[in-house]
Amino acid sequence: MIVGRAHSDHSITNHPTTMNLTQYILRRLLGIIPILLAISVLVFTLIHLAPGDPSAYFVSEAEFSPEQQAAIRAKFGLDQPLPVQYAIWLGNALRGDFGRSFSFGMPVGQLLAERLPATIELQAAALIFALALSIPIGILSAVRQYSLFDNVASATAFAGISLPDFWFALMLQLFFTLQLGWLPSSTSGEGTGWDVRWTYFVMPVIVLGLARMASFTRFMRSSMLEVIHQDYITTARAKGVNRWTVLMTHALRNALIPMVTIVGLQLPRLVGGAVIVESVFAWPGLGLLAVDAVLRRDYPVIMGITMVTAVFVLILNLLVDIIYVLVVPRINFAQANS
Repeated sequence: MIVGRAHSDHSITNHPTTMNLTQYILRRLLGIIPILLAISVLVFTLIHLAPGDPSAYFVSEAEFSPEQQAAIRAKFGLDQPLPVQYAIWLGNALRGDFGRSFSFGMPVGQLLAERLPATIELQAAALIFALALSIPIGILSAVRQYSLFDNVASATAFAGISLPDFWFALMLQLFFTLQLGWLPSSTSGEGTGWDVRWTYFVMPVIVLGLARMASFTRFMRSSMLEVIHQDYITTARAKGVNRWTVLMTHALRNALIPMVTIVGLQLPRLVGGAVIVESVFAWPGLGLLAVDAVLRRDYPVIMGITMVTAVFVLILNLLVDIIYVLVVPRINFAQANS
């Protein structure tokens, strides 16, 4: 990420050129290739060195025999040397084929395509929920520093960061589902109308959004405090400009710039999934799929999820860097490349 170099003297110019932008994007895209190769080698090696064997998933312990194990391993190509298995997987992956799931009995690409929308819906809803609450709370906390509102918001933020997701999710299920009967306890409600389906989102969105809201609020408060003490804000106030006009038109615009970085760091979660939350709420996304794949030793699915997530993380990081420079045009792509 280039955001940490925004204040470096040698990286400041008035207007980054289109050539600098093009060169920067090409260099970053080329740099993604060795990173993905390294990730694939590391993950492929680790999952094959981990205890367990996929063949045990298909045969009960009472019926398991060395002959059956050997036949199953040969069927899935697991009897080949590890370098050969990786070479075969890599060749297929370069063509967009991540293989066929051992346990789900379908192509990995199709399986990921089915599960990805549920994860994106949940993560996007949680992100919007967190931003919608954290930005105004952060602004008010900064404007009313050390007030009762600021203290309550700070305490709530620390509580949100500290609460374990699995415990909070279970408490919500216990209260809203078992005690009150207001909300469904699990699944995404797919296939129902949105007049009913929104109820399936409430608890997982609260669990995911609370931790993000807590960090967003603290960051927004700090950023706003830094801006409102700048000389140009004091000058505008001295000229008689309304306080809230100064805050909304001058201070807020500059205070939101660092939020681009924080939000950008959260974007990879849109496809990465939330393993704990999706497992507790039986949400049919990539997080739950990853848990099932690990428990079943489904190597193709594990590799597929890992590589798709890695690609999204790297691409989204690049997009965040580009957006940051467009928002803060003083940053020079040419210097950022050096």
